[in-house]
Amino acid sequence: MAARLNLQVKDHAVRFPEREVVLVLANIISIDRLVAHSDVVAELRRAKDTPAFFMGLDGGEQREWSDEALGRVSLPVDANVAVCILDSGVTRAHPLLMPAIDIADLHTINPAWGTADSAAQWRGHGTAMAGTALYGDLVPVLVGGNEIALTHRLESVKILPPDGAAHNEPDLYGAITAEAIARAEIRAPNRRRAIALAVTSESSMRGKPSSWSSAIDQLCFDPDDRRLLILSAGNIRVDLMPADHLIRNDLESVEDPAHAWNALTVGAFTEKVDLIDPALAGWTAIATAGELSPSCRTSVAWERQWPVKPDVVIEGGNLASNGVLPGDPVDDLQLLTTHNRPNDRAFNTIGDTSAATALVARLAGTILATRPRLWPETVRGLIVHSAEWTPAMRAHVDACNGRKGLIHSLVRRYGYGVPDLDRAL
Repeated sequence: MAARLNLQVKDHAVRFPEREVVLVLANIISIDRLVAHSDVVAELRRAKDTPAFFMGLDGGEQREWSDEALGRVSLPVDANVAVCILDSGVTRAHPLLMPAIDIADLHTINPAWGTADSAAQWRGHGTAMAGTALYGDLVPVLVGGNEIALTHRLESVKILPPDGAAHNEPDLYGAITAEAIARAEIRAPNRRRAIALAVTSESSMRGKPSSWSSAIDQLCFDPDDRRLLILSAGNIRVDLMPADHLIRNDLESVEDPAHAWNALTVGAFTEKVDLIDPALAGWTAIATAGELSPSCRTSVAWERQWPVKPDVVIEGGNLASNGVLPGDPVDDLQLLTTHNRPNDRAFNTIGDTSAATALVARLAGTILATRPRLWPETVRGLIVHSAEWTPAMRAHVDACNGRKGLIHSLVRRYGYGVPDLDRAL
């Protein structure tokens, strides 16, 4: 009945002798119909577990939750699979990260920078990416009581300069990316890895090749060593109002180097629409459930000879607005992840296409571990071909009445949809 009513029922369920508790994304009308026409629903409760609860805890309370989860972690059976994060570095001292990343797997393109996360300038972005690439959204991980079976390890290469250091030259972005990957490969040449890069240039090439995207293409399809690179589509960098949603997304182009043909480019959609924090009374989420995240860029404005980007979209959180102020990434609508200063705080939030890139990298790492004989391009193909549009996306397509030009624009907005691990495997 839930399927017929287009209710999105999550796969995970908690079972008791006479009850089964499942998480459902639905509106009031659909739930009312379900209850009125069946006798299977014993009870309804709002799902209140959001990052806001954990972000509201003090440092000691957060550490208790982190320690409890750590006791349920089991290391990967195959230690030869990794997600390699090219970012601001990773704080390995975080208890939830330490079991999955060796000191020898922390690299930097400049020895003077060190390998630790450059917290002040980049706000712990690399450590936040690491937590998401390893665990996904930490909220269900923390509230669940099951074993946390990791499928892959982590690698980190610091490519962003710390405070006070000279910025990387744009002409060298391609060479820096190649050097970063080479450092990880020299350390573990036989390791299978998915490489996550959520760093983009503010310049948009509107699909035309750049020196950076060309370097990415060559790295992906080097005849001697093909690689799986997972890139962020980039975020809209200005304040957004509810009226901007989808209009602004269609106008703002995917950033360099995410237009590379051979890379897997990731955009963001969201199912996070519930605001639980009492301080946000009167606020609403900008994107509706199943829609594109407000900050996600697209390739709608590109000429048709250039590739469809993003390839896929996955959860990247949402923005909230009171109708007067621009959208704000409130904790309720973000993903929970690891903090770069674990002595002070265990948890941080992450969103937009960075979170989405880390989630797809986690998906790729799981596929590499489960299907060890697959080529990198096969893993990329499985992720794309496992994707499906949400009902909200599909409604736009159905409204096109078969007009190919409009449908083509929607593909350039949503890619091929939301990937699914079970379908990919």
